[in-house]
Amino acid sequence: MSGNLQTSFAAMAVRNLLRNGWRSGLTAGGIAVSVALMVWTLALTDGFMGTMVRGATAVELGQVQVHRADYADRARPERSFPADEQLVQAVEAVPDVAAASPRIRLWGLLGNEQRSQVARLVGVDAARERRVAPVLDAMQAGHWLSDKPDLKGAREVVLGSALARQMNVKPGDEVVAFLQATDGSLGNDVFKVRGVLETGSQLVDRTTAFVHLDDARDLGALDGQLHELAVKTNDLGAAPRVAEQIHAALARSGRQMALKPHKIKPDDQDPDAVEPLLVRPWSKLVPDLYQMVEMASKSTGSMYFVVYLIAILSIVNTQRMSAWERRREFGVMVAIGMTPGRLFRLVLLETVVLATAGAVLGAALGGVVAWWQSVYGFDMSLFSENGSFSYMGVAFKERVYLSMDANTVVQPAVAMVVIGSLAGLVPAWRAMRLDPATTIAGRS
Repeated sequence: MSGNLQTSFAAMAVRNLLRNGWRSGLTAGGIAVSVALMVWTLALTDGFMGTMVRGATAVELGQVQVHRADYADRARPERSFPADEQLVQAVEAVPDVAAASPRIRLWGLLGNEQRSQVARLVGVDAARERRVAPVLDAMQAGHWLSDKPDLKGAREVVLGSALARQMNVKPGDEVVAFLQATDGSLGNDVFKVRGVLETGSQLVDRTTAFVHLDDARDLGALDGQLHELAVKTNDLGAAPRVAEQIHAALARSGRQMALKPHKIKPDDQDPDAVEPLLVRPWSKLVPDLYQMVEMASKSTGSMYFVVYLIAILSIVNTQRMSAWERRREFGVMVAIGMTPGRLFRLVLLETVVLATAGAVLGAALGGVVAWWQSVYGFDMSLFSENGSFSYMGVAFKERVYLSMDANTVVQPAVAMVVIGSLAGLVPAWRAMRLDPATTIAGRS
């Protein structure tokens, strides 16, 4: 009996909404557009911010870095630490760590007979770097560094695309590197350009030359030393947690660790002291970018508030007008035996049906558009004359690919149904409190 009553209530609620289909359709359509806009905006924001974070961290930083604590204060080449295979293995053994790559960072002059440029030489383990950074996908010309350097042949170098254009060199050309080593001597050597890559990071593409780790150590007089260990995590959002796990793992292995950078006064330095290592996630390495992501999340919340407020006002207005036009009908229904509680549930159920229909339609529409642009991309040439632009050091191409999951579609729809249902409490309450006699007589 209860099931039949609920079915009849639902049928009555749908019938009442269809009695003024134009008004109900406009309200449901407004709800649908609101939900679709929220789904699409959320997917676009996640995709844009995800692209920015990946562009800033994938090649240049990694999701987590390990280096000396004083290196975080000022990245001087002599602030290195002893490297061994056990350290790398200890980091790679941490759950959610995909790979780790040791690096050397040096600044110097890179040039040929015609041109020279100030460049950053980054010494890497070619095989490990390939697992940490998407360097193979970024290759524009030539090849990535060979896994093992040819000790009898020319030293290899891979240049950023803008740096190669500035120097007017291509794969097969030779360049000479000059820099001051950590022992005060002048390091110099000839390198053969093996490849050119374009990563989307302006710092990498404009200034960086990748060389083999041992070649960088020879140039910088850094035998058996590292400047940093770049770590790739399986999940970008898990970087802070993984950093804490790496910190704990290295502490257990006997490495002296530091939780945060600290300033060292020159008169306090002890040449025999062991400088502690520091583990930092990308949010600490590029705090400006992290704050931008947080601000984007908060601004999305503000947009949600405005959209929900407009939807609430629309639903309240629609249901209030519907209840006012049907007040005599409600009076008759109460007079012939319908309890005020059932009348309250009927009007509220109409609101729930209206909000649900609009939310489902909007979620479907927004989900389809967001999915399409997650596969084929959102054309950014609408906002740029040349079809590409850069933001916070990350170059964006013609298309940004939206990022979406089930939560992106379900959350706005569910929130709209809940908030829309709450908005229906006001007209339902007013309908429940009407007086049948005065209402039927037309005096209310």
